[in-house]
Amino acid sequence: MTAEATHTAHLTLRVRTPMGTVVDTKVRSVALPGLEGDFTALHEHHDTVAQLRDGIAEYTVKGQKEYLSIFGGVATMRGDVVEVLSPACERGRDLNRQRAEAARQRAEERLADQQEGIDIARAQAALGRALLRLEVAKLLRRK
Repeated sequence: MTAEATHTAHLTLRVRTPMGTVVDTKVRSVALPGLEGDFTALHEHHDTVAQLRDGIAEYTVKGQKEYLSIFGGVATMRGDVVEVLSPACERGRDLNRQRAEAARQRAEERLADQQEGIDIARAQAALGRALLRLEVAKLLRRK
């Protein structure tokens, strides 16, 4: 395959959650937050399965970078199809920055309060999710 053909080649990216399909599109590449480190899938990538950690996925559609906040899951790459199954994720363009900021503040208050009966692990997880969403919002402002 020529360098030009490789450059114009596409992958199909499908991202699904229990709530339904979040992304189903042709992309040039996709970078995912792997449990053992971030990785990028390109056209003709070798078949693989990878566990995902909470993080930011980045993909390119028609020359435009798009972002997803991903909360764990698994990615499979087979042929030119990348499929992500995640318990939860959000497209950057669907992200509500004010809601994420309010969630961050609530989680920080719960952690600072140290009241009896507070589920620390749950508050820490909520804070992590809120911070991840805010990081995606920051990336979108740079575009």
